Amino acid sequence: MAAGPPQRPRRARMHPDAETVAETVDDTDPDTPPIGSAARSPVPAGGRAVVLINSGAGAFVGEPGSAEALAERLVAGLAARGIPAVARLAQGAGMAEAARRAVSDGARALLVAGGDGTLAAVAQALRDSPDPATAPPMAALPLGTANLLARDLGMPEDPDEAVAALAEGVLGRIDIGRVNERVFLNNVVLGLFANLARQRERFRGAMTPVLWGRLIWRTVAAVRRYPRLRAVLATEKGVHRVKAHAMVIADNAYSDRPGLLVRRDSLGHGALALYVARHRSAWQWLRLAAGVMVGGTWRDDADLLTENVRRLTVAVRRRVLRATVDGEVVLLPGRITFRIEPAALRVWVPAESRAVLAVVDGDARALLARGTVNPTSSEPPPSVAPHP
Repeated sequence: MAAGPPQRPRRARMHPDAETVAETVDDTDPDTPPIGSAARSPVPAGGRAVVLINSGAGAFVGEPGSAEALAERLVAGLAARGIPAVARLAQGAGMAEAARRAVSDGARALLVAGGDGTLAAVAQALRDSPDPATAPPMAALPLGTANLLARDLGMPEDPDEAVAALAEGVLGRIDIGRVNERVFLNNVVLGLFANLARQRERFRGAMTPVLWGRLIWRTVAAVRRYPRLRAVLATEKGVHRVKAHAMVIADNAYSDRPGLLVRRDSLGHGALALYVARHRSAWQWLRLAAGVMVGGTWRDDADLLTENVRRLTVAVRRRVLRATVDGEVVLLPGRITFRIEPAALRVWVPAESRAVLAVVDGDARALLARGTVNPTSSEPPPSVAPHP
């Protein structure tokens, strides 16, 4: 069947403020200019906040025009609070390209609407920019499946509430992780859970409680037949030889608070957290899950190896190993290196989240108004007890 003509990116009508405009970035051709009047005279990003929206996010599935509507809503909300902004829409690799363009154009800050994988891609573009020390700060608007980073940074899910919180927020810095030089902001998962994520991708944008139940049941059933991963783990503290169904390498340690999703109380301890699940039976896995969701006692599980490290090398006897990096399914080589970069990424967060940061640079409104995101003096966040 012949394919229809390609759809042209849509340009949203924006807030009447002369300094607010939305334009789209076509990720299939980075050189394609925006459609409409912006193509003839695009509003530059210099001196403004740039709203980057992943128009391919699951939240927009079956909702034509909703990405453009969100762009208008966010830009208008920022403008109403004295923060001029432009909005750009992209998908996939186009998000990183849009971030690089925003940096080169002199954007003052980035508000990124997308899931954890999108946020990691934008963070990679910021860290790999010619001068990462002066790259604009990034704010995270939750628009994905788990939204782990946005949760840990205390970002409201409602767009209007998020803009209001950011307008009175702070700028600071958080740690980032590297896996074979690829940036991650949450975790890298090796083993059984990576296979679960591969199946989840088949239903992206269409997950229902029934489908989630099926995936959980498949995971429990797979424990019996999925071979445990044999690996050699080398850190600055020593070497471990392990057999495990799953390993998680997190950018900073998880707290022991009970809940459906584990959370991090700090993104500034300057250490990776290694978790190796050596459980053998489905019953042991259910015990671990209960400790996470109900009791908050999972850190005391005798079958769970935990360690905080700055560097890690994982070696397995396989040519490639399936993994998830911030929720994105990837294939990694049989030798994988991890490291932490302390206080490496500039972020824009609500004021209530300053305790999560590695370093607090100061009040967001004042710093953005002055056009500087790299003040000469910074303050540490309120102390947060490190995890053992």
